[in-house]
Amino acid sequence: MKVAGLDKKSYLSAEDIGFGVAPRLNAAGRLGQARLAVELLTTDSEPRAKELADYIDGLNATRKSLERSIYLSALKQAKRDFDPEGDAALVLSSAGWHAGVIGIVAGRLAEKFYRPVVLISQDELGVKPAVGSARSVPGFNLHEALRTCSHHLLSHGGHAAAAGLKIEDKAIDAFRTEFCEYAAGEIPQERRVAELRIDAETSLSALTLKAVYQIEQLAPFGAGNARPLLCTSEVHLAAPPKRIGEGERHLSLQFVQHNLRLRAVAFGGGEWADELAGHVAGGAGGPLSIAFRPMINVFAGRRSVELEVEDWKKAGEEI
Repeated sequence: MKVAGLDKKSYLSAEDIGFGVAPRLNAAGRLGQARLAVELLTTDSEPRAKELADYIDGLNATRKSLERSIYLSALKQAKRDFDPEGDAALVLSSAGWHAGVIGIVAGRLAEKFYRPVVLISQDELGVKPAVGSARSVPGFNLHEALRTCSHHLLSHGGHAAAAGLKIEDKAIDAFRTEFCEYAAGEIPQERRVAELRIDAETSLSALTLKAVYQIEQLAPFGAGNARPLLCTSEVHLAAPPKRIGEGERHLSLQFVQHNLRLRAVAFGGGEWADELAGHVAGGAGGPLSIAFRPMINVFAGRRSVELEVEDWKKAGEEI
């Protein structure tokens, strides 16, 4: 908790564990050193715990760097080879992608393109079989898809939403063709568009500290109890978006609506920066509609309402 910067918080939320502690422990396993995470959780020696926490924090930084590199490489390959209108799935492969990280990237791409995604890491020397990791979208059973294509695979395992596989390099093209054909049969064209299920519409002025504290009573938030997703329209940016975080992956934003100004963060939204820049108040881009999750931000002892932006569109624009 100290290494993650959580030790001085007045209380811990499920999100602190999910986004602060757990990814560090998870990184040790992804980079082949899971026993160190187990030792950290079980050691009675405080100096050893400190040493392990610092080392695992470094592994997590390495994991982030690898993830960013693989994501950019896979995204470039997807944009080059993927047909958004015709392809029902993505199967991407490259030599040298770290096998422990490709699952995270597959998940990010599945969310971005709203398609099942398989990322395959090939052995750089071409000696060992390639290793793949797959992530799905709602309504598509990955396990069944891999079972159907299993004659191309050396092995596979997992469940409906996430799976892994081993495959010879020479079988990748045939597997890609059959997997995408299977996906096309299972996912009609009209279901290849991502949906956001919004809980309520509100004005920004309704998001007082008291109101957001009431929302916080629904915690702990997580996969089985998502933080409420709200929306509002006719908002402008008060200033140009600012890229933040490692690799400038995230965006810091200031939204204004009826003279009320609120700070927002778009995690993973760095690629929106240029497009959003035209929607600063008074600019040619016009107002926006945004989908977001309200949060309480605590900084230097001061509490304020902050928005976590999930998506946006031009106000009045049909989807």
